[in-house]
Amino acid sequence: MNGRSGIFPQTGSGLTRRATKYRPEPTILIAPLIDIVFLLLIFFMLVTKFLSPAITVALPESGIGDTNDSLSRTITVDKNGNTYLDDRLLSLEEIILSLAESRESGEIRLVRIRADKQTPLQTIVDVMEAVRIAGIDDIAIETTASVDDDE
Repeated sequence: MNGRSGIFPQTGSGLTRRATKYRPEPTILIAPLIDIVFLLLIFFMLVTKFLSPAITVALPESGIGDTNDSLSRTITVDKNGNTYLDDRLLSLEEIILSLAESRESGEIRLVRIRADKQTPLQTIVDVMEAVRIAGIDDIAIETTASVDDDE
């Protein structure tokens, strides 16, 4: 065998021809890319929905469960009496106008009031009156869950 083992191919002229493989041109498939972008969009929309508000207030405690409503707006009142509608500092008159517009367009059914437990009661009553003037009757006051010592 001319000193060669049987595993090497035998060629007649000593020149071997290299086999060329067919390589398809790389392409980007759009459908899976759109699926991934859509899933990321849904993920970030859900994450931002459940983020805690930027305005920190010490909420009073309650043993009653939470009310969830997707057609709601939140009014936050800090201990200094500043009022925020969905994290925007507004006066009560501006809140009335904004809530009335939302009610007329059908974007709102419920208003949540987040008030610091050191906020004067009169300020909270004024906010509730402003919500009623805007034509919204469903009002929820947010609280934190109370911790029972009996458990």
